[in-house]
Amino acid sequence: MRLAKIFRKPQPSSVNGITCTTEELLDLRHTARSLIGKNNRRAYSIMAGNTLSKFRGRGMDYAESRIYTPGDDIRSIDWRVTARSGKTHTKLYAEERDRPVLTLVDFSPSLYFGTKEAFKSVIAARLAATVAWTAAFNSDRIGGILLTPQKKFDLRPQAGRKGVLALIHALVKATQTPTTESSEPSLEQVLHHGIRTIRPGSRIFLISDFYNHDQNLERNLNRLRRHNDLILCQIIDPLELKAPPPGLYNISNGHDQARLNTKAAIVRNAYSEKFNARRENLGRIAGNLKIPYLKVVSGDDIAGIMRRGLSLKQNVHRP
Repeated sequence: MRLAKIFRKPQPSSVNGITCTTEELLDLRHTARSLIGKNNRRAYSIMAGNTLSKFRGRGMDYAESRIYTPGDDIRSIDWRVTARSGKTHTKLYAEERDRPVLTLVDFSPSLYFGTKEAFKSVIAARLAATVAWTAAFNSDRIGGILLTPQKKFDLRPQAGRKGVLALIHALVKATQTPTTESSEPSLEQVLHHGIRTIRPGSRIFLISDFYNHDQNLERNLNRLRRHNDLILCQIIDPLELKAPPPGLYNISNGHDQARLNTKAAIVRNAYSEKFNARRENLGRIAGNLKIPYLKVVSGDDIAGIMRRGLSLKQNVHRP
């Protein structure tokens, strides 16, 4: 099963591409289970990151040291205790506790827009739900911070289906089209709240179209990733990649109206260059901080992108 199922064509009964339903997001558990594979192998799971840190997922955590006995792995020798005591000691390890996995979703007004298959807000919700289901199958705890023009959802990490269902209910509410009287959230608010409240050692999926951010983005991302594993997921509509065909278009942001004239080649080129410059800047920031950066385009088959961005363990960087 391909990851593109996250973006499968709408079913008339429950999926309209404008808002999400609970049933639609519940159904993504099948996609998430296919990402884990048989025997819960994580080699191609979206939970298998590509940045090494001391909080690198579930594994073995140091417990104590004891006298070395024949047959012990020499790679586990505790050289400090050995030097201090004069007798060879080996380290003992215990399994690490489950880790929190959080989805930080910036539901800015620009996400309630789409020209192919679904609004970007719906794509973001589907992606967040798939991450949550995958975390649940990995026995991790699931939480999230969702900031919409109407409300902020602050979901503390919970284990299993309880955490997934809490996130799904919030995502369904978040995809409801905001009213014009609503306030306008910003990516900066999401990041600041995450910096204040997220415990160290968490894995964080930051989902946004990254339109509404300020000059402090790199600094805030660095603060968030310092003690966590951070993954950037940029939601993109195809119309943002390329100007529409030559013509006159009436456009609106919900408040103001304008007319876009794409008859001139210079206008179409400037249109594309502006978005490309924004995307290149985000890529530069991610590269500087060694953060995985995924570009999720509505309607595209992104299975290869997800695997390259989050699963290939040979592409390892140290912070």
